[in-house]
Amino acid sequence: MRWIKYRSILLVGLFCLFSCDMPEEVYDNPLDLDYNAEKGIAPPALIFTPQKSTVNVGESVSVNIFALEVDSIAGTFIQVIYDNTRLALTNLTLGDILKSNVNPIFFYNDDSNNGLINIYASFLGDEIAASGTGTLAFLTFITLSPGTSTIRFGNDSEFVDRNDNQIILNGFGTGVIIAQ
Repeated sequence: MRWIKYRSILLVGLFCLFSCDMPEEVYDNPLDLDYNAEKGIAPPALIFTPQKSTVNVGESVSVNIFALEVDSIAGTFIQVIYDNTRLALTNLTLGDILKSNVNPIFFYNDDSNNGLINIYASFLGDEIAASGTGTLAFLTFITLSPGTSTIRFGNDSEFVDRNDNQIILNGFGTGVIIAQ
């Protein structure tokens, strides 16, 4: 009797082991430093999250610009390049990392004819700066036509410290928006 009980437990255990799918772990957190290192992006860096979005034509899609491990930034110039035949910017707001102590001077220019967004932020005063990892800006686009659009940072994007010394950025991520 005892043998039958153990044999039944063994058979059930083997059945579960061989009939169940083992989940594959996916490591694609855009804020994960190891994940970004595999893509050649090391801090301090700029990335988009989410890195890929799929929506229907005519729908809005939100994209965040994140700074990865920045230290004492007092000013930023961020240029975003997008496909103006497939996307139109509808909203852009200041991110959380720049609101840490005092709201900075913040403005942007959307050159929709050329698919360029220039974002400027600057703190006034010697004691104010932003550090860490966090959102620099929230962007909302509307999709205009079907297809895949890549958004990327312009090479002129930069951070500066209180003394207007450039902080070297070690990487720029890209984003993909798919409109169906």
